Amino acid sequence: MLIKRTLFSLGLCFFSLLAFAQKGNEPFAPIVTSLEKWINTNPQEKIYLHTDKPYYLVGDTIWLKAYVTSGYDHKPSQISGAVYIDLLNEGDSTTKTIKLPLMGGMAKGDFLLNDSTMKEGNYRLRAYTQWMRNAGPQYFYDHTFSVGNSVANTVFAKIDYIYEKDGDKTKIKAVLKFTDVSGKPYANNNVSYSLKESYKTLAAGRGKTDALGQIIVNIPTPKAEAAQTSYLVTNFSLNEDMSIPKTFPLKTALLKTDFQLFPEGGYLVNGVWSRIAFKATETSGLGANVKGIVIDDQQKEVATIETKHLGMGFFNLMPEEGRTYTAKVKLQDSAELLIKLPLAKAEGQTLSVYPRENELSGQQSDTVLVRINTNAETLKKGSQSLSLVAQSGGKVYSAVQVTVSKPTTSVFIPLNDLPSGIVQISLFSGGIALNERVFFLQRNDALQVKISEVSPKEYGVREKVALQIASSAPSGDAVSGNLSVAVISEDAVPTDETKINTIFSQLLLSADIKGFVEKPNYYFSNPSAATRENLDLLMLTQGFRRFVWKDVLSPQQVAPAFSPEKITSTISGKITSLGKKLIVNGKVTLLNNKFGLIRDTLTDQQGRYSFNNLVILDGMQFTVQGRNEKGSKLVTTFIDQPNQQMVTPNPNMGELNQDIQQLVKKSLESSRELDQQLEKSGMLSRVQQLQEVKIRANKKMAYGNTIKESQVDEIYRPDSRRPPCSSLMECISRMDGSRVNFEYVFGTPKDECGQMYVPMFKRVRYTVIIDGMTIDPCDYQTFFTGENPPDIDKIYFLHESKGVNSKASGGNEGPIMAVFTRTGNFRRSYDPSVLDYNPKGYDNAKEFYSPKYDGQNTNLPDLRSTVYWNPSVITGKEGKTEISFYNSDQTGNYLVVVEGINGSGLIGRSVYRYKVK
Repeated sequence: MLIKRTLFSLGLCFFSLLAFAQKGNEPFAPIVTSLEKWINTNPQEKIYLHTDKPYYLVGDTIWLKAYVTSGYDHKPSQISGAVYIDLLNEGDSTTKTIKLPLMGGMAKGDFLLNDSTMKEGNYRLRAYTQWMRNAGPQYFYDHTFSVGNSVANTVFAKIDYIYEKDGDKTKIKAVLKFTDVSGKPYANNNVSYSLKESYKTLAAGRGKTDALGQIIVNIPTPKAEAAQTSYLVTNFSLNEDMSIPKTFPLKTALLKTDFQLFPEGGYLVNGVWSRIAFKATETSGLGANVKGIVIDDQQKEVATIETKHLGMGFFNLMPEEGRTYTAKVKLQDSAELLIKLPLAKAEGQTLSVYPRENELSGQQSDTVLVRINTNAETLKKGSQSLSLVAQSGGKVYSAVQVTVSKPTTSVFIPLNDLPSGIVQISLFSGGIALNERVFFLQRNDALQVKISEVSPKEYGVREKVALQIASSAPSGDAVSGNLSVAVISEDAVPTDETKINTIFSQLLLSADIKGFVEKPNYYFSNPSAATRENLDLLMLTQGFRRFVWKDVLSPQQVAPAFSPEKITSTISGKITSLGKKLIVNGKVTLLNNKFGLIRDTLTDQQGRYSFNNLVILDGMQFTVQGRNEKGSKLVTTFIDQPNQQMVTPNPNMGELNQDIQQLVKKSLESSRELDQQLEKSGMLSRVQQLQEVKIRANKKMAYGNTIKESQVDEIYRPDSRRPPCSSLMECISRMDGSRVNFEYVFGTPKDECGQMYVPMFKRVRYTVIIDGMTIDPCDYQTFFTGENPPDIDKIYFLHESKGVNSKASGGNEGPIMAVFTRTGNFRRSYDPSVLDYNPKGYDNAKEFYSPKYDGQNTNLPDLRSTVYWNPSVITGKEGKTEISFYNSDQTGNYLVVVEGINGSGLIGRSVYRYKVK
């Protein structure tokens, strides 16, 4: 009874102090006020993408729904009107970007994994809003998934790595293995290879596969800054006439085994027992099992180290004054690693948090124990009045003033009002943050989603399935939900439930902590005391990342650089005279011939114009024409270009799969069976399928200009990983090892545009070919020097191969610059008053086709792995709705996944399985 009275007394004390804080008289009041101000100025958006499957094959379509939330309560965001989703390849380059309109914080879209452009590999889906760019790309949705090759592929490749110690250095060898679709090795086949960094070749060689289909390649270790862009390119000779290229990014090979230490609360204090968490990772980026010990400077063992879960664990240590400590751990390559522990402070406090379990309910307790520990040296200076603040999602739920006058001060914080998610406990002294600790609160506060069969029975192939979906609040009351539903053949797409990313793991966990989270759904699929204990290890080792108190408490907070984007768009810019003078009251016309759009406006006192409230669809092209006040076209028109988001290195290296064939094996078997049936029915010819091969013949350049690929001296391709350029001329000049010089020269009598920039190679002008047309310098000035770099696909540079150059340019033996735009529609005539503009508009989401077999007799085989996808399921006021679809021809296990949200921010997920015989 004494313990219960103490807990009750502490609770009353806490709440009375919190109520008193609202009057603004408590020391922690400025902290609470500053955080409220910061959150109001910087509301945080989060994104989750629900996709139909966890991995794909080339030729598949990725079906997705975006959920964008904001605030501590995860309500559908009303901040942004558009979301951008990038499909990034393994080289961290953008394959495609789609822009989707957000309606009530949600959007639906798709990516076709086109078999003419996609290759087997690891890809990323990265999603963000313009507003989220203020926080930085570390807050974007960023998920890695695998794409397997098409069934027409005849050669499968796998890469592993061998690490050998050579003194203080480690040698890396790549073991490449080539097999056919059945897994049989290709023996005695020729393989050429080259190691590249960006577009530079660092090393090259050739060899033959052994009896196991393997070839070993020595990997020279590049500089650290080059590791992200290094890759190995191989050409596997299948026969005399055909070689098959494969590309292997090497960033995983160049990762190092790692071991990090994390004192709970931030630091150690002499004479105070502390928990020290640790995390060990392999070169793959996944957690490593390690063992070791901690010794002091007298070689005395003071603690043992052993991982508990996914490379994580902790040990206890009380540092002594004058002592130093070292962790000795054994890594996967048998090397012993020595890591110095951080030096303990002579004075200070440590902060420990102990999430507890309710043994009766089997759930997490409604209170959390917080302990502030200090030492004798600190207490000699007298008692301290410290502020203890607990916040979640930027909202302060608890704040209390604590007097520290003894070695250990315990506080129980009630958690009844806090939602599920990461809770940050911070200790302050006079407005200065001393310690910080985060823990995860897992409550029964999710949107309850129930899936049931309308008429339970055994199902056959192509039979109709009707399901009822019900949504309710935790109290059991029916609520309306906005949901997305995916139904897949689980036998065709086997899934490890612990590894997938879900609406829970993303919005409640991954979006708020630092670093890659391994097996994120492990903590949510079957929550228990054990999973919560391991989840607390994750909190100890990876920490909160949404903000730092120093920024929040700063009197001068930085204004956001990016404004929220509305659902409508704006085209704006300025007009100047040819002498760069701003044109006031100039007339600007915006045209779109396809849709019959014509708008006029006048420039303001700064020479600026703006066309607002435009609904722009992807592919829409506009022409902007400027005139001065008198109607003269002797002006230059400029358009404001959006600041493009750079691609950052993959933060989730642990998700990269080096053996994709094994992962997608079942999907490939189903796809192969479908092709065989289509062939039998005469509906598919094998010769129609694209294969990833390189024919040994001269490759023709597009638009009729014949150039052998091997004769190109330099290639420029836009690289979203690099800082944006102000002009194409600047982009080319920045190119690695560029030998192109742009010189400012006077035009010849033939060139009537006066002074101009022309590209030179060794003082000789390039012949410039754009989209198959030879262009004069007058006509390409704006193309190279304008403030709006054109949408470039690639540029080929040919220098001193006279015969090749003459053939490519129609007789000119000088250097050639062949430019390919993505639109292939270069406007030849030079008119600085007129600009063509292709803004990124909204992509039109396709509708998922679900066949109906009622009363139909078709011989077309149906072996779809995604049987049903619906991103727009609304349960309504009664919290119920029904969906129906038809099974495919595949027997076995089917998986139904429903995820979604309601208007109050309750998020939910449910899975359901049934069999088809």
